[in-house]
Amino acid sequence: MKGILPVPRSVFARKRGKDVASDDLVERSTPDASFEPAFPEGSREAWRTKVAEQRKRNLREGLRELKERQRERDEMVARPEREDERLTAPSHGLDLKELFGPLQDPDREQRLATKKANQAAFLTARSAARASSLHTLYSHARSFITTPAQLDVSIEKAFGSNEHPVTFGLDNGTGAGPESVWNLGAPLSVQDMLNRANGGRRRGGGALESAGQTVEINRERVKRIAEALTGGVMDEKREKDSGRGF
Repeated sequence: MKGILPVPRSVFARKRGKDVASDDLVERSTPDASFEPAFPEGSREAWRTKVAEQRKRNLREGLRELKERQRERDEMVARPEREDERLTAPSHGLDLKELFGPLQDPDREQRLATKKANQAAFLTARSAARASSLHTLYSHARSFITTPAQLDVSIEKAFGSNEHPVTFGLDNGTGAGPESVWNLGAPLSVQDMLNRANGGRRRGGGALESAGQTVEINRERVKRIAEALTGGVMDEKREKDSGRGF
């Protein structure tokens, strides 16, 4: 159904300063007949008189009942909220500080001091980690490829050229070595790496290989100790090239 329903008009609205539901106004609006005319039973005049009396009686009773209902409604609206409803309402205007008092927190100052110290230690550690990362980046930047010429040199060094390709292993009598890296053997497995880290021996390796692994592990440990003492990253490749390796 389209349209807007009108706002219901209050039957008790005052008109020109008068209360339309007052007993005096109701009695004057529905006065009783000053005399009872004698009309024949069943005539039209008798029927109209009966209907008029019924209409007056209905108006008086309807206004009085509506006024009583309005009075009951006003009392219910003005009635204070029940205590159980007030305490279980999802939204209320209670002042919790006044109801429960200030929150008890005797260790607040100590906890705040501890949190501030932890925050300061965290910021210091983060700053040190950033400085270390920046120094590591600076140390490794000397080997970065930044120009096409450096890229060509790196490719030539890793793969060689068409005339002189990089070979792997010994010459097989044809004047050129094998061109497959698998000629040097299978790469290290995870177990081989674990054995190396634990100072063990690779599968199929001899005593000399085990000694070489031990030397490599010791070199890595000394390098880490030096980095911890100096506070920087040691460029192992640069040290080896200059003949001052670990």
